[in-house]
Amino acid sequence: MPQLKKETHTQQSILADYCRNGIFPEGLLDINKDNLHNYRRLCYNIAVDVIETAYPIAFSFLPEETWNKLLSEFYSEHKCQTPQVWRMPLEFYDYCLQKNICEILNFPFLNDLLYFEWLELDVHTMEDIQYPKTKAEGDWLNDKIALNPEHKLIRLSYPVHTTAPTEGLLEKKGDYFLLIYREKDTGNVQFVDLSMFYTYILENLMNGVLLKDILVEANSIFQINDIKLLKDRSLEFIEDLKRRNFVIGFTA
Repeated sequence: MPQLKKETHTQQSILADYCRNGIFPEGLLDINKDNLHNYRRLCYNIAVDVIETAYPIAFSFLPEETWNKLLSEFYSEHKCQTPQVWRMPLEFYDYCLQKNICEILNFPFLNDLLYFEWLELDVHTMEDIQYPKTKAEGDWLNDKIALNPEHKLIRLSYPVHTTAPTEGLLEKKGDYFLLIYREKDTGNVQFVDLSMFYTYILENLMNGVLLKDILVEANSIFQINDIKLLKDRSLEFIEDLKRRNFVIGFTA
């Protein structure tokens, strides 16, 4: 692909800086000054629309003045690196992390909330991952279990996936685990709230460990001392994930 001429690149950069910070540019050639503000307005509106669409919960929760100020500062200060507009919300999330916005606004759960909302978009639009070859018949305990590969398994400090920001999130800090995956047939993004025990099972299944071996280790790690109970609960969990189309069979 031919590269832009140096002068063309310079002019584009000057215009981009103006669209971001609103400072009238020196050195911009052949431009109608009276209409220049429209470029910034249109670009800003696109950015705002993309970010508000990606973060509907954060957008509705934060006070309007606070939200608008945050967006304005992000747009003015941050030089987006991605050429894909739909990935701008990820840079907004990164910006909030770098600027420690959650502490500035005194909303400690904000990082988790933005991350959770971004992942729904990220998983929905992620590149296709080849599914493993599977067979329908097998033994949950002794055969390798095949999983939907298009997923994320995350840990949160606040239950933003089950609790609205207005419902006492600050008092619920802890360890929360969440499975996010994309259904193969529909493309819909699904969420499964997990206990620490079930998260441990999934992490090991993802690494190809047999369920029977996982349970032996889990019995020691979690000090439950009831292998039958662990087996029964684990098999119920696997069957539930199968109904949810996350467990897709056995590795062929």
